[in-house]
Order: sequence, then C-alpha cells, then structure tokens
Amino acid sequence: MDPQKTKNAQQTLDSDCSEFSATDPFNPQNHVEGQISFSKDRRYGALQTKKINGEPADQPLIFGTPKIAYPFGLGHNYRFPSAERIYRFRKYDGTNIFMYRYAYNGLKYITFKVRLFPFLRGRYITMWQHIRRKYPQITELFKLNPDVTGFSFELYGSDNPHTIQYEDVKLDIVLLFGLRGRQGQIVLNTELEAGDIPKAEHLGTVEKDYVWHYEQEQQDLDRRLEFIGLNENQAPIFKGEEGSIWYVKTKDTHEIRPYKCKPHRIEQVHWTQGLTQLSATVIWATILKAFENWENPELDEIIAILNEDYPIHQITISMEQIKRMHNTAKKSADIEKKIWELMVMHGFDGNTDTAMVFHKIANQFDQDKRLIYKSIKNVQNMMKIEEQ
Repeated sequence: MDPQKTKNAQQTLDSDCSEFSATDPFNPQNHVEGQISFSKDRRYGALQTKKINGEPADQPLIFGTPKIAYPFGLGHNYRFPSAERIYRFRKYDGTNIFMYRYAYNGLKYITFKVRLFPFLRGRYITMWQHIRRKYPQITELFKLNPDVTGFSFELYGSDNPHTIQYEDVKLDIVLLFGLRGRQGQIVLNTELEAGDIPKAEHLGTVEKDYVWHYEQEQQDLDRRLEFIGLNENQAPIFKGEEGSIWYVKTKDTHEIRPYKCKPHRIEQVHWTQGLTQLSATVIWATILKAFENWENPELDEIIAILNEDYPIHQITISMEQIKRMHNTAKKSADIEKKIWELMVMHGFDGNTDTAMVFHKIANQFDQDKRLIYKSIKNVQNMMKIEEQ
C-alpha cells in the first residue's frame, strides 16, 4: 500500500480508529501524524493529531462530517427522537469535503478532508483547486463565523459522477452546515454567514407527524425521479434528486441530529435484506467512497466501509460481485493514470482533439477501444478543470 494510506483498513473491523501519516497538500510544509476515528457516532471521521513535522502536537479532537443514518432500522421501525422542530434541506449526490483548521508553531493552517482521511488526494485535489479558484473567499468563512470550527460541503456535478446525473452542473459545491464546540455540534447553514458561497437549499420545517411527512416526502421524491440507465458496473443512474436531510432539533438537549430521506427506488437498493446479496448500487457507491478516501483502495478497505452498514455474512455472499466491481474500478483508474502520463508526454492537454489523442495512444492499450476513448474524455475533463 501507499505509505500515506492508513496502515490497514481491516483495523476498522476490529477497532474504532486507524493511524495515518500524510502531508497536507494545501500546506505541503506540514507532515501530520495521528489517528482517525471510525466510530459510528458523531466521532466518525474525527481526527486526533499526534505529531506535526515529527514534533508532538497538543491538538483538540477535530470533528468532521458525521455519518448520517436513516431514521429507522431494518423493518422500517422509525426511531425519530422527540423533536422541538425538524429542518429539511436538499440532499446533493457527490463527495463530502470538510474544511477545518489545525495549529502548529503559533500559526493556524486551513485544509480540507474527505470522510475517512485527514486530507484530499488525487483528482479530488484537482477538483477542489478549481472550487477554490471559483470561490477564493471560501477560507474567509472562519472569519465570518468565528465560533465555528469547521464547515461541511458537498462537491457535486457531472465531473464528479455518482448515482444522480447532473446535466446542468459540471462541478460546484453547496455549504451543508458548520460545527462548533468541543463536541462538534451542528450549526445549520441558515445560521451561517457565507457570502456568495451557495448553500444547500432549505426546504422547510416539520413540527409534528414526523413519519407521515417523511413518507410523503419519499413519495414526492419518487415522482420526480427518472431512471436513465445502468453504468458500466450495472448500477442504476437517475435524474432528479437524491433526497433530503432532516436535521432534528431535540427537545431535551436542543442539539441537531441529521437523518437522511431518499426516494424509495434509491433507498431500496441501499436497504437490502440481510440474507440477500448486496445490490450493485450499494457496492458501487462504496467503491466510489473508497476512492475518495484512498488513492488505490484495496479489497480490505472496500469491505471495511461496507461493514459499517451491512453484516459480514451479507458481504461474504456478495464477495464475487464486490471483487469484480473493485477490479473494474482499479483497472479504470490505472488506465486513466496511464492516459494522463501519455498525454503529457506527447504535449496534449484538455483542449486537444479527442480523436487525435485516441489515434496517437490507443495502441498502447489492450482494452476495448470504446473504454479507452471514454477514459481519454474523462482525463481531458480533469485536465480542463486543472487548467481553469
């Protein structure tokens, strides 16, 4: 494995944290060591920094975007807490990016992380550099909201494809919420000053009949959801909305707890019965998540993420499909890496005629030429993002 990977993702099956050692790509003078939490509560993805540049670091626990659950378990037994009010926001289908700060030698450094790794890597650095050029004032959010310790964003659009296809957005972000306090309490984006940075859309509130409103929302989402087709891994692609996030303000503590609401057709492929194989959508979404957190994820890392939501026996009976889809994803990543290197070697860029690139380098690959052509297009899109 890459030395910047967590030492062994299998640890996540046996413990609540894993060690990391990585250089901050946005502050490359800093090499950071510590632990990242895999606890399934609000500490999910939280960082405990141990050393910076080899020196002991006395840092508070840095909370990140928590794991967001459904308000029910298997069998649809609802478990909404007693609520003062529920705030509904649109859910966007992309990659979660969390902006946070850490201190070293009297200075504060601002950086960005994915859920299960302390920094960004690979193409996510490229995409986020594009976002920073688009919103250069994004780090000013700390000055505009001095009591907030971090900000959660969704990076979405056609250049970062997932289950929902966005035809009118190539690459953009929305501000989901902030965190404050030593316990990482959620601050709704309606309470944050954000300048011209877009916020996730506030859809309204619910004050009673939670289950009825939740199921009505699912039905509305289903009516607006359009099936487009299957991707190369036989996972369905839709046009419409992925769902909404319900932020529940509890009566007893007034804290905010997030829950997700998805259309039945998307939810059903996530909630498969325990004795059946995992759906292609579940496996593919997990592989995408793994590639967000690791540059070249191993099978152990895929299994570890799946095991957060699914029992190990269900993963075991799905292993053949998991291995096949994982191999497909790794081959695709390797092909795109080689295409990038060949294009740079030949002096091509994102604006070079795709057919010209194809005729020059296609004979370097044994794979189906349609896949190579599509992969060249993907690489050119990423090059254009880097050049913008």
